[in-house]
Amino acid sequence: MRILVPYQWRRLGVNLIRGFMAAPFIYNRIIPLLRGNATEAVIKSSRRGDFYESVTLLPHIPPDEIGQILSQPVGEAEKARPDIICFSIIDWSFRYQRPQQLMSRFAADGHRVFYIKPSRFLSKASSQHFSATFIKKNILEIEITGTKDFDIYQGPLEGENLNHALLSLDDLRRRFNINDAMSYVMIPFWHDLAMETKNKWDWRVVYDCMDDWDTFPGINKAVTACERSLSIASDLVVVTARRLFDKLRPYNPNTLLVRNAADFRFYQENCRPNDLLHNMGTPVIGYFGAIADWFDIDLMVEVARLRPQYTFVLVGGIFDVDISELRALPNVRLPGQKPYEAMPQYLYHFDACLIPFKINPVTEATDPVKLYEYFSGGKPVVSVRLPELEDYKDYLYLADSAEEFAGKIDQAISENTPDRTARYLELASRHTWEERCHLIETNLKSRAPLVSIIIVTFNNLALSRLCLESLFRSTDYSNYEVIVVDNNSSDDTRSFLTEISGLEKNLKIILNDVNYGFAKANNQGLDISSGDYLVLLNNDTIVPPGWLSRLMRHLQDPQVGMVGPLTNFVGNESKIKATYRTWAEMEEFSQNLIWVNDLKIADIHMLAMFCVAMRRDVFEQAGPLDEQFGIGMFEDDDYSLRIKRLGYRLICAADCFVHHFGQAAFGKLINEGRYDNLFNENRARFENKWELKWAPHQNVNLEFNLHDISRPPTVNSGP
Repeated sequence: MRILVPYQWRRLGVNLIRGFMAAPFIYNRIIPLLRGNATEAVIKSSRRGDFYESVTLLPHIPPDEIGQILSQPVGEAEKARPDIICFSIIDWSFRYQRPQQLMSRFAADGHRVFYIKPSRFLSKASSQHFSATFIKKNILEIEITGTKDFDIYQGPLEGENLNHALLSLDDLRRRFNINDAMSYVMIPFWHDLAMETKNKWDWRVVYDCMDDWDTFPGINKAVTACERSLSIASDLVVVTARRLFDKLRPYNPNTLLVRNAADFRFYQENCRPNDLLHNMGTPVIGYFGAIADWFDIDLMVEVARLRPQYTFVLVGGIFDVDISELRALPNVRLPGQKPYEAMPQYLYHFDACLIPFKINPVTEATDPVKLYEYFSGGKPVVSVRLPELEDYKDYLYLADSAEEFAGKIDQAISENTPDRTARYLELASRHTWEERCHLIETNLKSRAPLVSIIIVTFNNLALSRLCLESLFRSTDYSNYEVIVVDNNSSDDTRSFLTEISGLEKNLKIILNDVNYGFAKANNQGLDISSGDYLVLLNNDTIVPPGWLSRLMRHLQDPQVGMVGPLTNFVGNESKIKATYRTWAEMEEFSQNLIWVNDLKIADIHMLAMFCVAMRRDVFEQAGPLDEQFGIGMFEDDDYSLRIKRLGYRLICAADCFVHHFGQAAFGKLINEGRYDNLFNENRARFENKWELKWAPHQNVNLEFNLHDISRPPTVNSGP
């Protein structure tokens, strides 16, 4: 069932949509009627979440909801994750292997995966730019537009096809609010499209190389010619074999060897007694996988003839090879292609498993997935001597001829003891797709610039909890730290921060014994920050998805010194009219706003520090906040002027919105009548420092224009 994502339909409730998930029959028929952001609500992980979505933000939080906020259990928040756009080499429905395994694992970890279908494309005359098919939680298979001569092996993708594909992705990111994302490329055909996503939208690019394309049969040299520049330009190159590492590492120092693996838990749970191969009467020697050009049919024919006392069961699809000799042998079974779910059931019956590949340039760069799957069932493995299996030679029975291969099968069966089975299982348990994904994520994260987010708290625990909840659940950027500085709160803020800091690895806290005021407390946080980018965020804010990635994108412009978002409450031009009431409505309001204003900015004379972002080099030039302003007010006017006098621009990003309750820190001063005195005192300090008359902020409409921050085209250069 293909889901055509429509353009204009009314949003259905999230709970109703989640109900469809429990009934696929209903889901597959109702989902075409849903608007894109409703579909997004289905595939997005259920946060801790429905309560927060219903919290009233405007005109204010009712007292009973404040009590509910404070009564929520303290726990590690479910984190937002960058989205993954997988430019694959096979359709999802094809034989289940590395592409589907990795993407399933990423999805299980909370990433939304948009799996681009490589075999079929929408007509460029279609009224829609893409279609989406629901695969499972957090995974959609996407068809983009193109022409009938679209062929990933004969490419490259260029010209009109490239333009149509880019339009498809642009519509996709708007419909699903894709902000921070990773283009995960599995064949060089996608090179130009991946580079466009990097240059235009700042998506990181990972090239996952599974084969030596220079020696792969049936692939056009025009596709392989793209591999060098793809490797050079990628943020991370992932390879499955040592030979591929040696080939691509000279082009990119960020090259990582990530071998194949197995879903160990799946095999453990399903490699159980069953009737698939019952009453065979002889030892069963098994293989599963493709029977294709790299499968050594001559070897298997000879081995089967040498060992008529064994039954050889070869499970897999047959691709462009002559198997008539194999099929004619009485002790060979060829059940054909079977679903992935059946593999553990076949494996249960195998007394020994085979890797009977030809030795050629293709297989010399191959790390067989089946090796890890065989071991996940605790089975002995007999193989030809592939270079990539040398690391496991102490676990394998390796052979160089048909006679030796047959003898190794005998040996594998006779030596199959519980101790050996335990060794195989232990090895397999260390080579899982979870471990592989963690390795990729960790390496990619370490190469992303670190962002330090500093938050100052003083009482108002309910607001602080909302702020931190929104921060963790909405910040899809992968590498950030949060530093909370508490100014001697008298409510339960300090105990809450102590508790949550033990749960959140990227959260640091400073607990002051006195109220040092806004400027000094921020300086304390800045002093211990490690980020390449710095964000000052008030604790009376709620951030929606995509907020941080968008602010950082504008800071790529070296002329920009500091950037801030639009908001519902502030004393200058960055204030806009808000038409939402609840948290969920705020997020929808934000999503509509940011895509209408994508990449639009305006110069502004002053940025209020409820939310500002800057590069560290700018901060080091401007210096810390001026602490003479005490509890607060005018330190943001002062800092804005300092940055402008350094020659930098101050900009308001129209494609970023942050909810701001406003005046949370000054409510008591206002009630006690002390606010005006403090305002006048700090205004005098500001005017004396700069020897100028402070002008009240004007709530005038800003003139927003497109911000050209696209990167130059990737240059095909290197060793």
